[in-house]
Parts: sequence; C-alpha cells; structure tokens
Amino acid sequence: MLVSEDERVSVFAAALDRGIATRFADDAHEVVALLAADLGELPDTTLCLFGPSTTLDASELHDAGLLPPGQRLHAALFADEALFFLDTQQARLVADAIALGLAHIALWHVAAAAGEAGYPEPLAGAIAQWYAARRNGKLATHRATMRVATFYGDPGGNAPSSSWLASAQEPIAVWNPEYQESPIGSLVEDAVAARGASILQNPDPVEWAAAELAWRAALRDELLQGADDSRDWVGGVFIAAGAVLAAVGLALWGRRQSRRRQVPVGDIAQVDGFFDR
Repeated sequence: MLVSEDERVSVFAAALDRGIATRFADDAHEVVALLAADLGELPDTTLCLFGPSTTLDASELHDAGLLPPGQRLHAALFADEALFFLDTQQARLVADAIALGLAHIALWHVAAAAGEAGYPEPLAGAIAQWYAARRNGKLATHRATMRVATFYGDPGGNAPSSSWLASAQEPIAVWNPEYQESPIGSLVEDAVAARGASILQNPDPVEWAAAELAWRAALRDELLQGADDSRDWVGGVFIAAGAVLAAVGLALWGRRQSRRRQVPVGDIAQVDGFFDR
C-alpha cells in the first residue's frame, strides 16, 4: 500500500499497520528534507517497508554473494534506481536505517551529477551516520565516545589523517540494522559546522584531511581541558597510575597480613581452667 509521497520520496508498506507505517514514513520525509537542504536536488526515491510476516525472494542477492544463504533480508538499497527495501521487524532500528539508506542514495546521485560512479568511501558512510545521529539525538553521545576513542588511539596527538576518499560506493548495499550504528558522524558534524555544507557536495581529500585533524585536535582539547599545552596531563596520568598501584599494593599487603594472623582451628590450645567449671 502507498503510505505517503511527495516530490522526493514515496513510501510503500506491506504487511504493516498503517499507523506504524505512517510513523516511519514521517521519518523518511524528515530525513529527505535534511538531505535536500544540504545536498540540493535529490532523485525521486522509493522506500518499501515490510513487516515481519513478509518474506521476500532474496535468491538474486544470495547468488550475487550479497546476502548469506538462509538469512532474512533486513535492508537493501539499489542506489542507481533510488530504490530502498527495509524490514521493520526490529522497530527500534528502523528510523536510523531509513536515515542511512536515504543518505547513501542521495550521495550516490550527488556523485552521478558530478560524473562519478559512486560517492567516495568511507566518507559516504560517515556522512550517512551523521544524518542518523541528527535524527536520533545522539550527536552529543557520539562526540563523547569519539573524544575518548581518538585519545586512546593516538595519545600523542601526532597521527596523520585518514584517507576519506579511498574508494567509491557500490551501487547495491545490503546490511543488518543490528550492526549499523557508528559514532563517526561526529567528524562530519564538525566539518560542516566549520566549512559549510559545500564540503559534502564537492568532496576534496585535502579539505577532508584538514577537517579530520581539526576535529581530532578539538576532541583532544576538550578531553584534556587545555592541559596538553603545559604537559600537566602527563604528571596527572603518572599520579593516577601510582595511586592505583599503591592501592593494589596495600590490598595485597593487607591480605598477606590477614593470612598470617589466621590459625587453623585444630591448632588452638585450650586455656587451662576455662572449661573446668
């Protein structure tokens, strides 16, 4: 059944309550509005939602090696045709999957308009994660996650930037929404805030390398709260490590002393006269 449509996306549903389908359709329209504001003209996309009782013939995907034999189809998009199929069995994951799928389709067509066969990867995936995080309110949580992850991955703050334009999107994508979330959209949030949405429309490797380095520097400064400049954080780390080692040492010493004071019950001598009464 047709649930809703506008000039950018048409939403259909099978074996799904209309009220639930309408809620998911609203998510799709909101994501498309965000994409259009950032990327400009978008293709007319078709989103097909199906309920738990629906079984699709995924034999062609199996034959192509895109879906393991016997596995249920969860999410599949055909970017060139702007066609997206999504299982709604895991309802809590549907909104994010919609954002990811529609973003991938939109980016594919941005690349096509520039004469390219697919938007650069892994940048496309990071941008898609950013749209999902904007919709589910996890931008702050993802930033906190990346703040710690980038520090432990590069404690000295000297690592070179990644290659965000290393490859290109595939025209067909199949995935399980159970494993779709990533906090990397935090990078895109900073890049767009600093350089504008044009950085998405015309991706440049030099510009994205600079954006990543600036983002990592900002995360590091937030985590260390400026202590990195004076190197005070090094002393703090040693103090914290020393405190932990001292606590462990005291615990082991106390345990050893406690064992030395313990005497087997059979070795306790009877006090003369105490039990004579």
